Amino acid sequence: MKYLFINLIIFISFKSFSQGPYNSLCWTITGNELNDTSYIYGTFHSQDNRVFQFQNGVEEAFDNAAVYAMELNMDSLDRSKMMAAMLMDSGQSLQSLLSKKDYKTVNKFFLDSLGISLFMFNKMQPILTTQFVVTKDLNKEQQNALDFYWFKEAKSQGKQLVGLETMEEQVNAFKTIPVEAQAKELVKAVKEYGKKEEFDMNSMLEIYTSGNLDSLMVMINSSSSKSSISMEEFNEAFLYNRNINMANRVEQYIVKKSVFMAVGAAHLPGKNGVIELLRNKGYKVEPLN
Repeated sequence: MKYLFINLIIFISFKSFSQGPYNSLCWTITGNELNDTSYIYGTFHSQDNRVFQFQNGVEEAFDNAAVYAMELNMDSLDRSKMMAAMLMDSGQSLQSLLSKKDYKTVNKFFLDSLGISLFMFNKMQPILTTQFVVTKDLNKEQQNALDFYWFKEAKSQGKQLVGLETMEEQVNAFKTIPVEAQAKELVKAVKEYGKKEEFDMNSMLEIYTSGNLDSLMVMINSSSSKSSISMEEFNEAFLYNRNINMANRVEQYIVKKSVFMAVGAAHLPGKNGVIELLRNKGYKVEPLN
């Protein structure tokens, strides 16, 4: 549950659309008088073996880096505050947000498909509960999701661990989406589950593992155009503002040491993505290999 909150699963993060040559999950950062090469890696919060099939040079780049930079430094999180942030405000619950009919429909799905009563998620932010639906069919072959795998590897190698965001900043991003809209998306995800013409996480995962971020963004944009959540507001809070923070904060480390930066893949591409923000600062950012 902890890491579900931390990485804001990629199916939500990819609600922007851009055309451009973003055809790699791993990028090098050089130039601008840097002494060492640093790297950016786009992650996918999954335990599926497919996301662990790294392209040539990725593991070597990780091993060579002195610093591991992630969205949130998991070692510095206050667990009680984090759990509190995952809950809706007092007085709000799924039972109050959903009609009796919709609540019954969603509860039946959770009982039949996941073996869990929806009541267990009654106070949780619906946007988090929805992730249990859309990721249900993804394989769980690895012990840890990709983002936590990199974190554990970095710790085992004794790398310096840094967070590029604060928990408060991520919580504030959550709160820009009204819980009413979140609840509608939960119901929609349950009602559309299994429909081939709708959102397909396995297809998205295949595109992700190919490294074609442009195609992935096109796919998600097509799905998110039907969402009850405003794409413009979502992008501003969940992507653009956070991208600026990440690019600014990682700079203080890459000027000193080699950094391996691993963040949700949606933060990489586009004119407002971390890649272009670093290029605008004068750095040379290119696909690995």
